[in-house]
Amino acid sequence: MAANFFIRTIKKNGEATLFVRVRIVGKGIDIKQSLGFTVDAEKWTKAQKDVRALKRYREIESEKCAKMDAISSMVKALIEENEEITADMLRKRIYEIVNAEKIAAEKKRQEEEAKAEAEKKRLTFNDFIVQYIEECATGVRKKEDSTLNLAAGTIKSYKGLHSQLMAYQKDRHITIDFPDITVAFFDDFKRFMLDKQYSPNTVARMIKICKTICYAAEKLKLFEAKNVRESVKAKPRDVDNIYLSNERIQELYELDLSQHEAWEKARDVFVVGCLSGQRISDYKRINENMIVTLSDGNKYIKLKQEKTGKVVFIPLDYRVEAILKKYDGVLPKLPDQKINDYIKKVGELLGWTEIVELDEQRGSMEYKAKRRFCDLIKTHTARRSFATNMYKAGASLSSIMAITGHASEKQLQTYLKLTEVEKAMEARKEKYFRDNNMKIA
Repeated sequence: MAANFFIRTIKKNGEATLFVRVRIVGKGIDIKQSLGFTVDAEKWTKAQKDVRALKRYREIESEKCAKMDAISSMVKALIEENEEITADMLRKRIYEIVNAEKIAAEKKRQEEEAKAEAEKKRLTFNDFIVQYIEECATGVRKKEDSTLNLAAGTIKSYKGLHSQLMAYQKDRHITIDFPDITVAFFDDFKRFMLDKQYSPNTVARMIKICKTICYAAEKLKLFEAKNVRESVKAKPRDVDNIYLSNERIQELYELDLSQHEAWEKARDVFVVGCLSGQRISDYKRINENMIVTLSDGNKYIKLKQEKTGKVVFIPLDYRVEAILKKYDGVLPKLPDQKINDYIKKVGELLGWTEIVELDEQRGSMEYKAKRRFCDLIKTHTARRSFATNMYKAGASLSSIMAITGHASEKQLQTYLKLTEVEKAMEARKEKYFRDNNMKIA
């Protein structure tokens, strides 16, 4: 046998260190190595001379004998497989067999330490949201498939979600982590917001943002979002929104507000929005440096939209040009909320106080609401007014989209706020009703 075990001692009894000698003829291998444990010298010697004594010895010292058997099997396998054997290889493998338990324990200890360290560094769901928002705010994270930074309004919405999630966890006396982000969590989170009387569109927006952050975590392998992707649905609800007709925009433009300077500034900025079709974040920025003359000889506003990064060319309305000249080419700086507040007051001053009946929902309760027209005007009404008035004038959806920057006709159509009467009158203009065979009174 290539592996032989022996002791080195002149004593006939007591403990003696056990050695192994591996000698492989033809490969130049002849090594002697301590196994690192001792055996009873007297029992060992007897076992080497008597078969029955060896049998009893193997029963008593089963663990040590198992290691010796493993060494013998290892050496035999190397020889049979014609492996390239070296003395260092043999010493290493003998050590690994003899110290298998010690090596396994050390490996387990290292794995547990690594796991504990990784757990310290692991981002929780709440940590990731904070980090995600910070990366968006500092420009580390860009818009999807773009080199553009996210708009300030988008980041504000993300912060709103974070506030809602923290309030939810406080209310439910729980701490949410990635394993807790299930369909059941989303259902309960929606109930929480509906109980707080948030509108369905607000709830849908919060759920959409939360899903976006979940997908971002999935890309970093922090979370598996399959169930969220397949099961969590939150569709915004199309709400009744008013718009200003061309006649009302003109009436608004011509109103003398010299006695109300703040109202006048808000009105002027809002009118620019009604005549440009842009979002509030964009129409507030319009200035004389954006005015260009194209090859058709007409003036346009060349504007790069903040949210999408899309460049649009807006035909320059004479009223927009006049407003810009009024303020030396730069529109007054007003907070969005102030514009919202003042434009309602201006609408009231104009007598736009007729009652509008709306379908509204707060929490899980749906109801009919009656509101004054002027109280429904807000900064976004300007963009809706532009799109609706263009459509009423016969413009194609693609032409409207070229100016507003909407990504799809479906998205644009939510902005076309015609009443049922107006829809009927628009339908009346279709070729079907103009056909000679149709007898329309």
